[in-house]
Amino acid sequence: MHRTESGHAVLAMVAVVVTIAGAIVAGWTTLATRTQADALAQVQQAYLEEVRIALQGWYARELARVDRSVDAPDAGVLLREAGIGPRWGLRLAASDRLSRDGTAYRVIVAWLPGEADASVLDASSGRFTPSAGARWTSVSGFDLQAGAVSETRARLDRLARHLESAFRARLLSDPSRDATVNRFRALRCAAPSAGELPCIDDFTPVDAAGLAQAAGIDPLLLINAWGGPIEASNGSGASQAMPFSMALRTATPWGGTLAISAVAAP
Repeated sequence: MHRTESGHAVLAMVAVVVTIAGAIVAGWTTLATRTQADALAQVQQAYLEEVRIALQGWYARELARVDRSVDAPDAGVLLREAGIGPRWGLRLAASDRLSRDGTAYRVIVAWLPGEADASVLDASSGRFTPSAGARWTSVSGFDLQAGAVSETRARLDRLARHLESAFRARLLSDPSRDATVNRFRALRCAAPSAGELPCIDDFTPVDAAGLAQAAGIDPLLLINAWGGPIEASNGSGASQAMPFSMALRTATPWGGTLAISAVAAP
């Protein structure tokens, strides 16, 4: 009887040991699985950051053309032009051209699908709805385009101030100091005198109108932040009566117009 009880005790102990060992193995397996999942998540998140940087760089390089069209750019074109190698089933989608404060832009979203991907980008609003398990990142072109608008306005303002200074210099160099003469425009258009600004009857790129050379304009002020021309006119759109003015304008990639006038002080 004693031996039987002893045998049962041994068997019970073995069962306990086996149970504990199984629990340990299961714990190790769970821990290993969780560690692998966490490592994969970190790798995928790092990859998505690389994708975001590539898309941001592409948007900055293509700032002059990306928002000309209302329609969204093709995902395949984005991948190719941004130099992105797709991994883990990467998907891309771009919104239609959006507008805020008069600035056009679009939103581009990149995501790694979950098990049953139903993620969707609303092209008309730029709002992204990810499905469960999806990892994603996005790029908005608003700050880039708003920065270009701001820089272009600054260039227009500098150009206007430069032309106003040229007007005053011509006025002060005239012994008569005749304030009734429009020094934004040559008195005789066919034969401007030295230092006079040429006659520009209709809006013409500054570098093609002879204005840049006549007024000694910084080449940076001849183009906008997208590389397009800045135009000037001292005929159409300008004042031929006191206070005289010269009109300046330039086009945005989405067809808007930024404008300012150089105005002679009364």
